[in-house]
Amino acid sequence: MRYDPPFHRSNGLWPAIIAFVALAVFPFVWDDNFARHMLVLVMVYAIVAASWDLTLGFGGLFNFAHVALFATGVYAYGILAKTLGVSPWLAIPLGGVAAMAVAAIMTAPVLRLDGIYVILVTLAFSQLLLQLVVSQSDITGGTSGMVTLPSLKWGGYSFVRDGKIGYYYVALGLLAACLAFLQGIVRAPLGRAIRALRDNKYYAISRGVPEARTRLLAMLASALPTGMAGAFYGSYVRVASPDAFGIGFLTLLLSILLLGGAGTLWGPVVAAFAVTLLSESIAGLGPWREILIAVLIVAVMAFYPGGLWAAIQELREGAATALAQLRAIRNRRVRASERARLTHGARETMVSTPHGRIAVADGGGDGPPLMFIHGNSACKEAFSKQFEAFGPAHRVVAFDLPGHGVSDNADPEASYNIPAYAEVAEEVIDALGLDRPVVFGWSLGGYVALELGAREARPLAGLAIAGTSPLALAPDDVARGYDPDSHFVFAGRQFLTRAEQKIFADEACAPRERGAGFMHRNLPRTDGRARPYMITKFGVVNWPRQMRMLAEGRVPFAILNGDDDPFLNHGYIRGLRYGDIFRGAPFDIEGGQHAPFFNEPDAFNAAFAAFVADCLARSRAAAE
Repeated sequence: MRYDPPFHRSNGLWPAIIAFVALAVFPFVWDDNFARHMLVLVMVYAIVAASWDLTLGFGGLFNFAHVALFATGVYAYGILAKTLGVSPWLAIPLGGVAAMAVAAIMTAPVLRLDGIYVILVTLAFSQLLLQLVVSQSDITGGTSGMVTLPSLKWGGYSFVRDGKIGYYYVALGLLAACLAFLQGIVRAPLGRAIRALRDNKYYAISRGVPEARTRLLAMLASALPTGMAGAFYGSYVRVASPDAFGIGFLTLLLSILLLGGAGTLWGPVVAAFAVTLLSESIAGLGPWREILIAVLIVAVMAFYPGGLWAAIQELREGAATALAQLRAIRNRRVRASERARLTHGARETMVSTPHGRIAVADGGGDGPPLMFIHGNSACKEAFSKQFEAFGPAHRVVAFDLPGHGVSDNADPEASYNIPAYAEVAEEVIDALGLDRPVVFGWSLGGYVALELGAREARPLAGLAIAGTSPLALAPDDVARGYDPDSHFVFAGRQFLTRAEQKIFADEACAPRERGAGFMHRNLPRTDGRARPYMITKFGVVNWPRQMRMLAEGRVPFAILNGDDDPFLNHGYIRGLRYGDIFRGAPFDIEGGQHAPFFNEPDAFNAAFAAFVADCLARSRAAAE
């Protein structure tokens, strides 16, 4: 089953908890009524901007009447709570319902429009709604608006008392509830459909995504928290004024959304706090305050088009990359004896390559060379059982890919891709003077081995893979070669939670209790950038060349997969054409899972030994 974690199992859980706890204790740490007032407004702005992001950022729908939905909530609260005498607590959710009704009416003319036409229609609708509010002065108060709206009460306690601390916690709860609602929408099938229409409208429609219904549902989902925020705002300021439709408020919200990062959900929340708090901290500058904030917004948009959220992610990536490198440096020193034990005394050296310094374990000896290439987020010690089995008769060599094990991190653009990894393998072959090695590649290492063989820059005696699906065309064949319902998605994810790391290591290698503890400990060391860069750079690989090599049988070839590999589509692999494959077809190892060399070493080693013997016999025959 595909792993698609809820928010409480994601990397965002603890930062969100820390932020909300900090906001919850703030009134007890800083007893300042004006600061509390500003934070209430910030939370309202954050709700409205994040809701707008659902349609503008995620949906690419240029709805410029979002402020009108907020104003609808304000006036709905005034009419319900003051004119009709409805409980203020009930009027707040009904304000959201009223905004949804207005959104449904507004969406009808723009269901099949795009770009500037949506902007024009929604702006016109906003002005129409403003004129309607102003003209119905008997109900809305006209240009004077509605004043002295009912405030929130609980029993005999009025929330305007004690510095409006009650309003502060209602705003905090409303922010948490609205963000949870929007997060659920983004993760749901509706959220995927919204993004699909934004990214490639006609392809999405051709795949069955209904444009009109998806846009309507997106607008309704966006309007609900916006209307509730408007109703709450009305209860807080106790005024419903036409100013809520104003261009100034529209500009403020749009600036918050773009500054935070469109299509991020959490970015507008961060920006709402940043813009408001910064504005207040430089209030003493007078007119220069607006100038400085405008310059800041322009600078952020120029250097970080993704907004503050992109800058935060860049800082996070930098910290994670530095930590991964520090782990590699530490492990070189403190875990050297463990690595020597796992590789059964193989000598570890650092080989300089154009892609950084590479850690190589060399078993030594004069026997025919065997080279092993590990998989995604793994290390050379994964082949511990092969060092033990083949070390006496062969020169067994394995190395850590760049950004893995105790090798150095590398430039992700240049080095975290399959051709670059193949170049590293060539550098290792040259540095060690390996003559016609038999190469085995596991998972990602299988693609590296295939690329190494297809390049034909270094002659190989044989080539074997496991946990790898050969591809004729990427990305098309990726969907056919792998099981989409597996946890294969982790192979391209930069940041993994502890739970995700455990799942990935369990399925990619073996559960920790089966002696795979060193693999589990090694996974956090991997430079997280290596995973997404490798996936996104699939297009730089000459896949047809690899398939021609296999079809023409230019190198003796073997496939030694586990018969229960959770990631692979075995039917697809068996259906490919191979010109010279060991035993005439892909050979499955019972119970081998994704790493048969580790999970079923006896069966794997026996099959691999037979393949190696066949390769060496062919090499001797060719030499004679």
